[in-house]
Amino acid sequence: MTRRSNDDLRLGAAVVELLIPHRRPFLMVDGVERFRREEPVRIEAYRHVSMSEPCFAGHFPEMPLWPGALTMEGLGQTSALLLALKTLCDLARQDGEDPDRALGWLRNLDRGYRMHPGYRPESLPPLLDRLGARGGTIGIGAAVQMKFLRPVLPGCQICYAVEITADLGDRIRFSAEAVVEGVSVAKGTITGAVVSAPDVASGL
Repeated sequence: MTRRSNDDLRLGAAVVELLIPHRRPFLMVDGVERFRREEPVRIEAYRHVSMSEPCFAGHFPEMPLWPGALTMEGLGQTSALLLALKTLCDLARQDGEDPDRALGWLRNLDRGYRMHPGYRPESLPPLLDRLGARGGTIGIGAAVQMKFLRPVLPGCQICYAVEITADLGDRIRFSAEAVVEGVSVAKGTITGAVVSAPDVASGL
């Protein structure tokens, strides 16, 4: 039996949609595999690429290729996910709570969406309170430097690996890589300006 490591954090698309604002058909992350909250903070996520993706109708009809822009978008969304998870852990620390407990809430919520028998409904409210305490949706306005190394074809799974390399408060730099079957298909850096959604109630 495979033993779960401390970095394992398997979350499906339903929980991903609670953490970032993107929605289908522009949601480029299907799930999370791992999250490391210790320095350097890191995440591993993935996206299944199906032949039924609308982009393949025109890119290209006789030789379907996954657009590099969508791989880059997936890495950007994975960066936003990493920032959301880091924020969740930081908020837990500020409240004197164990960040692992906050991640446990996410695992439990994912079990609920999958109708897993181990789901515990009573642990749901603290998680929702924590997510709502972030002060708006975290977004990333990015400067991207990316090299596309190999084509991505339908029927594969793209694995995203993103790591925080510099945290300057309102600006964060990430290293980012997309891998298919163990081979790097895109690699580069993302520099993001962190913004929050305006508070409509306060007018700010």
